[in-house]
Amino acid sequence: MKITFINGSPKKKGSASGKLICELRGRLSDVPERITAGLAEHSAAEIIDAIQNCDAIVFVFPLYVDGLPSGLVRFLDEYRNTISHAAPRAKVYVVVNCGFYEARQNAIAIAMMENFCASSSLTWGRGLGIGCGGMIGDVSLNRFPMKKIGRELDELAKNICGLETAENSFVEPSIPRFLYMLLANLSMKLEMRRQSKKTGSLECS
Repeated sequence: MKITFINGSPKKKGSASGKLICELRGRLSDVPERITAGLAEHSAAEIIDAIQNCDAIVFVFPLYVDGLPSGLVRFLDEYRNTISHAAPRAKVYVVVNCGFYEARQNAIAIAMMENFCASSSLTWGRGLGIGCGGMIGDVSLNRFPMKKIGRELDELAKNICGLETAENSFVEPSIPRFLYMLLANLSMKLEMRRQSKKTGSLECS
């Protein structure tokens, strides 16, 4: 079995999408061939080569204005037919994370990927929308408050390994919304202060 993970994040390093791919790869350690390709790190030709004859394609990316990152949109639009010819039997799975608390904000982006599959003669597997994406890089997904996300990744890994089709799902960490917003605002203010020390041009009260 061959699985290709495509990281749609514009970040080369330190992205939540990259961590989610690592988490899924770990849950699929019995699969003999697991390839990861990133739009920010690899050329289109390298990504297409990674997709060749794979059984499953797993797109992982952040939500951008209720949709896909522009680089991923361009790639899918330009190489739509190439992807379907390279892996005609592949099932497509999607993981989208967003900075919003509500994981349902990812529903439109998942629907866009379903439409892409339908128009490209690719087989849809399932989508997973994750809220509070800003927390993914900082906390273990196997511990509170992220255990629900870890369990959804466990289920998704089973679906991928069995090439199963399942219902789309949406999940947030086990923290109240007001606390997430409080932490997000605090983090933003700290980052602004850090940047102001670098440039001397920003003030934060």
